[in-house]
Amino acid sequence: MRLLILLIALVGCSLSAFAQSARPSLAERSAQTEAVAKPYFEAYIARDWNRLEPLLDEQVVFDDATAHWVFGATGKQGKTVLMKALRETYAAIRSMHFFPASQFASGEHMVFIGELAYSVALPDGLVVDTRMPFMARIQVRNGKVLDHQDTADYKPFMLALRQARQAAGKS
Repeated sequence: MRLLILLIALVGCSLSAFAQSARPSLAERSAQTEAVAKPYFEAYIARDWNRLEPLLDEQVVFDDATAHWVFGATGKQGKTVLMKALRETYAAIRSMHFFPASQFASGEHMVFIGELAYSVALPDGLVVDTRMPFMARIQVRNGKVLDHQDTADYKPFMLALRQARQAAGKS
């Protein structure tokens, strides 16, 4: 009986050690994340929805909590819902460029920090050009983007909007 207990314990320890050794290291997981997050973020900035869509998890979550004061709720959940929103709402953006200051991948997350310049045509015909501090955090799991969180300083956009309205006599 003691021998059987000893054998069961040894097999359990061996399986546990095998499971731990099969787990990727932080560096390996970070590299896997970067391999998906970089092309995803490039497609996002380029507004290339056909290139971006296959990189999304079916349950993807997207939000920019800092945009709520300016544009209302921006949160979307699910690949179909998000792609519809991106194709419709981002159609007003005439151009978008990201000027990187820093980026890093750590485990499942990749962070892009810099400035975002964009030109947007508003429903009233005004075009607003702005450049603002911007950060995006992308979470990748099982080779797909699971979560995308933008954070931006929208004060420069609001100032540019006010100036565009004054110039057009629409204050």
